Amino acid sequence: MASSATLTTTHLPQLRTILDEWNAKRPTTKGFSVPLEQFQYAPNASKDVIVAFRTRPPLPNEAADKFHAEDDAPETGPVEFCAGITVTSAEPGVFVAHVPGMKWSGPTLTHKTYEADLAFAPDTENEEVYQRTVIANDMLSLALSGGVGCILAYGQTGSGKTYTMESVEHRVARDLFERARIMGKKFIASQGGDHPAAETGDIFEFGVTFLELLGKSASDLLETTEQVDEQGNPVRTEIAVREDKIGNVRPNLISSTVRSSEELEELINKALSHRRTSATLRNATSSRSHALLTITIKNTLLPYADEGQLILVDLAGSERYEDSKEHDKQRMDEAKENNKSLMNLKECVRAKAKMAAEDGFVHIPWRSNKLTMLLKPIFDIESRQPSKAMIIAHVSPHIQDTVHSTNTLSYAAPFKTVPPKPRGPQPYDAKDPRTWDHDKTIEWLTKQFTKNAMKSRLAEWKVKEKQAKLAGKTLKPLVEPAPGELDLGVDVLKICPPGSTAKNLGMLYTPQFVERCLEARTGETLRKDEVKSVAMDIIGDLFYLILTAKTRKRNEIMRSRKTIAVEETYGVSPRAGDPETMYDTEEFLEAQIFYATDWGKIIMAAKKKCDSEGKEWSLDVYPKTIEDMMQKFRAHRDAAAKQEAEKKAREEET
Repeated sequence: MASSATLTTTHLPQLRTILDEWNAKRPTTKGFSVPLEQFQYAPNASKDVIVAFRTRPPLPNEAADKFHAEDDAPETGPVEFCAGITVTSAEPGVFVAHVPGMKWSGPTLTHKTYEADLAFAPDTENEEVYQRTVIANDMLSLALSGGVGCILAYGQTGSGKTYTMESVEHRVARDLFERARIMGKKFIASQGGDHPAAETGDIFEFGVTFLELLGKSASDLLETTEQVDEQGNPVRTEIAVREDKIGNVRPNLISSTVRSSEELEELINKALSHRRTSATLRNATSSRSHALLTITIKNTLLPYADEGQLILVDLAGSERYEDSKEHDKQRMDEAKENNKSLMNLKECVRAKAKMAAEDGFVHIPWRSNKLTMLLKPIFDIESRQPSKAMIIAHVSPHIQDTVHSTNTLSYAAPFKTVPPKPRGPQPYDAKDPRTWDHDKTIEWLTKQFTKNAMKSRLAEWKVKEKQAKLAGKTLKPLVEPAPGELDLGVDVLKICPPGSTAKNLGMLYTPQFVERCLEARTGETLRKDEVKSVAMDIIGDLFYLILTAKTRKRNEIMRSRKTIAVEETYGVSPRAGDPETMYDTEEFLEAQIFYATDWGKIIMAAKKKCDSEGKEWSLDVYPKTIEDMMQKFRAHRDAAAKQEAEKKAREEET
């Protein structure tokens, strides 16, 4: 049985003796494969999820200040540090957690082993952590190339997450712009070298947002406010975290443009000074919220390519009940919501790791929580952007915290994955706008505006025809114009310039698309209000096509999955003879809606007739009655579908 922190402190001398005996027998610690001074840039592109463990050194007098023996325990002298974590291998990473326990014979230690890709000992400097995680895994180049890189710091309150994450953020600010200039020069050279920024390589634009998620409430850390709450924390406007019409999650945050390392450093320092902190039993300045720094990178030479993102997440500290039982109600609720969001994050990361190793569809429940919704770019299975996630799990070095450390390591260790299967470009699908190229997008937009222009032309002709009839004249039939002859009222190439596709248009908000159509207006064929109306209809149709394609592909994947042999597994259903079980549930419900009250009337009439004739209702008459009704429903449905298809064909012809 695992012991509490106070009970562990009581038996510290015996536990230290057991630990010394174990250390004397264990093999020598295995270090990193390449020393830091010989370390060269060699990206590990083989994994989607990389896991690292880190434990910090103990602070002076920390053990004596935080951990106390039982009141009735005999005096054993001052409480001194005893290691609860041992690093036995740095690469691959192996942590051994020494879990105190109690038996009838006295205190015991259980040595639990956890594996990761990397493991950082207490004496590892922040620079080495940064080099072996962010640089070694090519996170900066990934984001500059239009991919998504995410670094998350997880662990118990007081285990050093914020210390690591702030150092990573400042080093990213230090190196990002230099890396961007190097890649920019190479990119310009590959395009022929004829560009104003050929010397500097400044072809990237950087936008920065900083969001704080406290429980279920999200706020903007870059918002300036003078209001404070009872604890002295600034009061900010709550930001909505939700999906837009086509499934993107884009909170309405202040996006600041930065052009240098100094500007990004200043922005990070400003945001971090606004973050909420409170005292806990484990940390006097514990971060009570999740902080998400998102750096969005746009390539100006490829303005319609996917924007790269670098997401740095300092997660709120996880807490056990023992550490939070003396909190007030507000902080108890905060701890509850934090732990809930961390569990949701665990399910998403595990599903992403599983998807890398399996074929077919793997459900990633990123909608379960606001935290995972904000991290949708790395969890969206339909995204073709390359993505990589780095999890740095932090544990306390003290043996009194080992029980919580095992929870942290058990949380993170399963994220260690095998290399993912390659995912090529999404194949062309005429029904999926996300796969269209520029020419196909122009063709579709032209068709939409042509359809609107023809409707307007037909309406004008009908008015003239009516006037001609009143005057006793006959108007010439309306002739379909030759290609290019019809004035659409807009320049379609301005709406979708070269390089842009339907996928890019789908990323626009409705007002942005309308504004683009207004700017593309030509002449006076369409009034401004008409352009607005048409633009809203067209972008609505595009959103519908994208959503339909997403749903269709997801359903196709789900239908293609193997199904279990129900009867072999669970036995024959007691309703096996029920005719309702012979039909698809959705189709059966549609038939009942179609018949409405007649459904029950037909069945009752058949039952009455069956009783009068002395036939077997459940075996003969009832199945036949249902089958007759289903056939009539199917005939009606097929006729309606055919009629709708013919109507659509006529509309397309006109």
